[in-house]
Amino acid sequence: MSIDTEILICGMLIAFLMSAALGAALTKAVAFLPHAQPNARSLHDKPVPRVAALMLWVGWLIGAGWVLVFGGVLSAVSLKNGMFLALLFCGWALVAAVSFWDDCRGVSAHWRLLAQVAAALMAAISLWALTSENPVVFSTAFRWGCGVIFVLSTIWMCNLFNFMDGSDGLAAAMALVGLAAYAGVGYATGLSWWWLPLVGGTALAPLLAVNLPPARMFIGDVGAVPLGFLAALFGWWGIAEQVWGLWFPVLVFLPFVMDATVTLLRRLWRLEKIWEGHKAHYYQRLLQMGAGHRGTLAAYAVLMAGCAGTAVFCAVNAPEMGGMALLAWALVHLGFFAVIDYYWSKSGNSS
Repeated sequence: MSIDTEILICGMLIAFLMSAALGAALTKAVAFLPHAQPNARSLHDKPVPRVAALMLWVGWLIGAGWVLVFGGVLSAVSLKNGMFLALLFCGWALVAAVSFWDDCRGVSAHWRLLAQVAAALMAAISLWALTSENPVVFSTAFRWGCGVIFVLSTIWMCNLFNFMDGSDGLAAAMALVGLAAYAGVGYATGLSWWWLPLVGGTALAPLLAVNLPPARMFIGDVGAVPLGFLAALFGWWGIAEQVWGLWFPVLVFLPFVMDATVTLLRRLWRLEKIWEGHKAHYYQRLLQMGAGHRGTLAAYAVLMAGCAGTAVFCAVNAPEMGGMALLAWALVHLGFFAVIDYYWSKSGNSS
């Protein structure tokens, strides 16, 4: 359904202002916030307050709520679909709540994983119900296979966003680029919920002001993990509605997917304890070799913009080229990683 432009702009403005207002309040109350303490595995040398992503979620929820109520979206949703949309929200809320508690008090890994599995299952059930009339993606023959892939990929996105949130502005910038890509292709193809990532991107903008290098506040697990969940959810939602192919969300978030996945595979090959903290990600090595937080963000921002821009162009103009574009950008990343590995070993680091 179409949404009145004035309602949407007002919702975006509300999202921005609410996010900015809470951000201002958090900066005045940093002494009361949980702090990320420096350790042997971190890339910072002093405590930094976290949970800054609360400003994103407050702005996004209020702005989206405005559009839902005054844009006529709720009145157009059936009771059945409304229940499944509520289940989607509960999945996100579960991940966000557990991640917030982890920022404040600490949560064991198995409880975090259990929450992510439960949220992914809720999302899979909801999307299947909302798009069950689609005979291609959710046919009987592929239902269980798609469900397993959905759950595993969603859990991986939750964690890889968290893995990649070690350098100032990196996760927030990736989220902003990803949301813009989803909104852009959604608008061009008439996707009914295209406005949702757009409102989220607006609420994310004030967060960047406190998270860009040098970061005054970290987004925290309450930011990184739920953002990864939404990145997977929106990606699969578009696939289920046949708006884009499986390649699209992978290409949009390829800088994070490649870095986290290649790093994990490399550590498995070396029989390292993958559950232990480390500084072996390529963005971490780049930063340690002298690029710093600004240089690392700049390098990855180029990759983000290139991958997302290519993904949007292919999705709108040449979907059949999406797979080839994904392969081409994957090779670019491998070349980039090879250069980092070369200079890393040349600098005297063997691990």
